[in-house]
Amino acid sequence: MLNKNHTFAVAARAVALGLWLSTAGVVLAVAPAQAASEKKEELSPKVLAKYKPAQDAFQKNDYDTAIAGAKEALELSDKPYDRMTCLNLLRASYARKQDYPDYALTQEQLNAMDSYPEADRVASYKNLAQINAQQKNWDKAAEYATKWANNGGGADAYQLAWQVYLTQNDCEHGLPWLEKSVAAKPATEQELLQENRCYYKLEKKAERKAVMEQLVAHFMKHDYLSDLLGIYEEEKIDSRARINIRRLEFFKDYMSRESEYVDYASTALDIGSPNEALTVLNQGKKQNIVKFIAATDSNSRMLAQATQQSADDKRQIAGLDREASAGKNGEADVKVGLVYLGLGEYQKAVDAITRGLSADRVGKVKRVDDANMMLGIAYWKLGKADEAKAAFTAAQSDPRMANAARIWLEALAAG
Repeated sequence: MLNKNHTFAVAARAVALGLWLSTAGVVLAVAPAQAASEKKEELSPKVLAKYKPAQDAFQKNDYDTAIAGAKEALELSDKPYDRMTCLNLLRASYARKQDYPDYALTQEQLNAMDSYPEADRVASYKNLAQINAQQKNWDKAAEYATKWANNGGGADAYQLAWQVYLTQNDCEHGLPWLEKSVAAKPATEQELLQENRCYYKLEKKAERKAVMEQLVAHFMKHDYLSDLLGIYEEEKIDSRARINIRRLEFFKDYMSRESEYVDYASTALDIGSPNEALTVLNQGKKQNIVKFIAATDSNSRMLAQATQQSADDKRQIAGLDREASAGKNGEADVKVGLVYLGLGEYQKAVDAITRGLSADRVGKVKRVDDANMMLGIAYWKLGKADEAKAAFTAAQSDPRMANAARIWLEALAAG
């Protein structure tokens, strides 16, 4: 099930958001620019003696020599200016060598300096977050991803932050960033699945329902629809709404569990649609999903009931249709339409239900919303998408049928 067993693994490729390191803006010889009125700082002579050869090696692309010299100069540094200048050269050399772990360690040393420019410190959070994520240093990756996100990092920062936290199965801290990521741009299927997982784990029922509805709307699949229906059932969904979602599952060939077939068939019998129940049970039997162990088990009894009542409907339907047509009771017309829908005679279902919903008959119809749903399904089976959309839209206005009608409209739009 999605809510329990869906796994999430984020590899280096998933968090590599385009790592970009360069020496642009790296100070190689002097500290950050100073005002003209200030005395220009200079490297201490003993530091300069080691630093200058290292700088020359850097300019010649001899980064190993540059690193060794910069380290020697750093060991001799007594003042912040010396230290910052040497660390800048080290950082630039590591960047050119693409030695990102040492680059990150050097950048952290710069960030720890009180004299390091705040703008440069903030700008470093992105690279530090990405490098640590690639190295699977999850704690540091989370720390810097959070800092990046909190300092204007935007959608990319939100994405990396939630990925890092959820890699550690930390929904409490990862979910807020995931929600920001989803709000910043159209949600991916993966993001919605992760939201669903965290909402389930944190027992946020309303939020989980909303995200499952988004999954069904944008990425309709059997598991998503089945899980959403399970949520609706926990909320005591109206039986007429439930069977209309089951109809979509059946027609889309989504059903794969005995419980789905049995629930559909049982509900069909309850609302007076034995032909539908019989079709569903026979399909479940053919697929070897619905089991019939003995004549007295519940599935066998349900099959016997559906078989008998279906035979009665087939024998009586022509007369019931004539009788309903001659009268003025829209409810009778809708019941005839239900029988035809179960028999797969969709044009006759359209004719009967449309008649029942006519101005002089609709007043007697008990569930106009359900009548419109059946009308929409019949039109859909006839390939009349515009008429189906109009019927489902009409059904959606009733709160009892709103969810089922919306799902059918989404399925219709998806094709």
